[in-house]
Amino acid sequence: MADTVQFYMEEMIPEMRDLEQKGIFSKKEIKSILKKREKFEYALKRRISKKADFLRYIEYEMNLEALRKKRRARMVSNTKQSISDYAGPRRIYFIYKRCLTKFKGDISIWLQYINYAKKTGASRTLGKIFAQAIQLHPMNEKMWILAAAWEWEENANIVAARVLLQRALRLNATTETLWHEYFRLELVYIAKILARREVLGIDASPEEIEKSLLENKEVDTDNMIKLPSVTGEEFEAFIKDAEDESGDGKSTSNKKQKSKNGKKEKALEPLTEEKAETYRAEANPVLRGEVAMVVYRNAVKEIPDSFPFRKGFLDIANSFIKPKPLKENSIQYIYDSIEQDFKNLPEARALVARRAIDAYKVDEEGYAKGVAETVKEFWQICENGGTKTWELFVENMEAEYHRTQEENLKLYFSKMIDRIISSANKKKIHSERLYLLQINWILSTSTLSVETTSKNVLAILDKAVPQYPDSRTLVLQQIRLLRSLSQSEQMTSLPVIFAHALKTHSESFDIWREYISFIRTAYREGDMTQEQVEEAFLEAIHTTTALLPDVTEERAEIGHIKQGVGAWFLDWINETEGITGVRRVYQSLMKKSLPELTFFMTCVHLEKKNSVDEVASKKAIAMLYEKAIHADEKNEDTYLSFLKYLNETGQIEEANKVLWRAGKAVADKDAFSQRYNEMLEGRWTEPSFGAAELDLDMGMDPQDPDEIMSS
Repeated sequence: MADTVQFYMEEMIPEMRDLEQKGIFSKKEIKSILKKREKFEYALKRRISKKADFLRYIEYEMNLEALRKKRRARMVSNTKQSISDYAGPRRIYFIYKRCLTKFKGDISIWLQYINYAKKTGASRTLGKIFAQAIQLHPMNEKMWILAAAWEWEENANIVAARVLLQRALRLNATTETLWHEYFRLELVYIAKILARREVLGIDASPEEIEKSLLENKEVDTDNMIKLPSVTGEEFEAFIKDAEDESGDGKSTSNKKQKSKNGKKEKALEPLTEEKAETYRAEANPVLRGEVAMVVYRNAVKEIPDSFPFRKGFLDIANSFIKPKPLKENSIQYIYDSIEQDFKNLPEARALVARRAIDAYKVDEEGYAKGVAETVKEFWQICENGGTKTWELFVENMEAEYHRTQEENLKLYFSKMIDRIISSANKKKIHSERLYLLQINWILSTSTLSVETTSKNVLAILDKAVPQYPDSRTLVLQQIRLLRSLSQSEQMTSLPVIFAHALKTHSESFDIWREYISFIRTAYREGDMTQEQVEEAFLEAIHTTTALLPDVTEERAEIGHIKQGVGAWFLDWINETEGITGVRRVYQSLMKKSLPELTFFMTCVHLEKKNSVDEVASKKAIAMLYEKAIHADEKNEDTYLSFLKYLNETGQIEEANKVLWRAGKAVADKDAFSQRYNEMLEGRWTEPSFGAAELDLDMGMDPQDPDEIMSS
């Protein structure tokens, strides 16, 4: 190991000598660089190498190279490039190679390697990197896409890009992203060629060119020299004259001529009308989009049953503005295939109904006509469609309402949405989603007073909530709107609604937060006594403690509920009774239940905040930290928080004991030691432990209209 490190260090000598001679780094700096590199090299030669060591080494070399370039740029020197100018990047590449020899399967390192090669403009190296990465990760579509994008965008090599994506699809035929990117590549290629031809006027007729010139105000047609048109006979005569001047009277179009360098080359043949016609966009199958449509048809064969997959092709095609790479008949083919294969899917029928709108941008002339056609199509599919079709009708009209800025169109969409909702109500077509769309539409567009708007929406919710009792969103909307009313109206309705909601939706953090906010507001307004609020809090803690633990990511909300209710209770007690009440409550709760880590850390926070009796506070804080450690013995932040407190209060002996316990308990002792040193240096920020980051006073102002409207 030492021999290898020594060999690498000796290889650096010419580079270091060059840097010193140029005056970029001083002797002291060079010694520091060598010492740092030696430390990194030994770290890489451990029996079990760590990815972090390689990445730290690469980061150091990148920073060093950036510093070298900066100093080199400041120097007024005409010296040629030497070893120090390319040794830095070469070493970074070398470290990357060694890292990827150890960690071939780590995609993130490959991506960093690729990005660095792109940044440094190493095209030849980048090609090799892509080849190695694809060989090791042939099932990773991102590698293929990056390689194809590099070939097309950087090298302008459409053939190589196509080949890469075709190979990728042979191995990953059911990967949707690859099909979409291949389709996009073909359309971008067509769009680029069409844009060039448009600039050059290749596909334009003489009449179109003349019309374009006359319409261009910057062109002075009076002073413009018009070239005479050349007929076919005149062109043939011109060719004949050129042949006669050559001396032998023979056609030069069918024989080989010698160029200036003596090599034989074919003489250019005259461009016939038939040959010129093949170069026009309409006659060229690639420019007509036939290759892109072959991609689409093959993609549908491989993945026939995915509507989002088909929709992705349309989204790509419609994302182009001018020139449009796909002809109307090709786009219509995609719509027809979706309509045929997904005739019973509401989303597909809605997409086909939007065909007329999607053909235009919002500010284009035909947009209004497209809207009329789309609305007509939607009414037809709603006649025989289910609830989902009505929901999609409302969603599409609302989306267009927000897209357009033209007042008449906005008014049209507004009236149309009201008409759709009214028609659905008359036909007794209801769903949770349809109710929510109606409610959000009224809240966002109503010009009536906040109170009137709230009462109108509450009338709808009075019908919706009983129909869909399992809907958290409807109940939460009802609670928030009621809280915007006067305190007396809240006290009339909310206790009953909360009693039912907390039984039905006991795992909803938002409903618990609204409930705690409600009882705290009721206490401040004098509608509930301190005993009633404390009893309500204790009942809430009892209910939330009984909830099943949040062992999965999907149930993480339960952990927030348990943390929040206890923290909010302690915060309220601290406001009303001070630290004495806080101690009474947490001592009582510790006897009756098993609080979690965040509960104890909240108690610690309040003890520190209200430290009046220093001896009693120290004793209480130490006890609470011990309880917190017992609740989670491997939590490093708890140990660091305790150690910080002990060091700040001069309890050095106790701190040493806790540090020894932490070293035995934590998973990574080295990482913990580093964090401990950062804490001693003042560079460690104490976390909030979950509960402290929750807003303990969520008491929304009942008269605040903005909060209600935004929710």
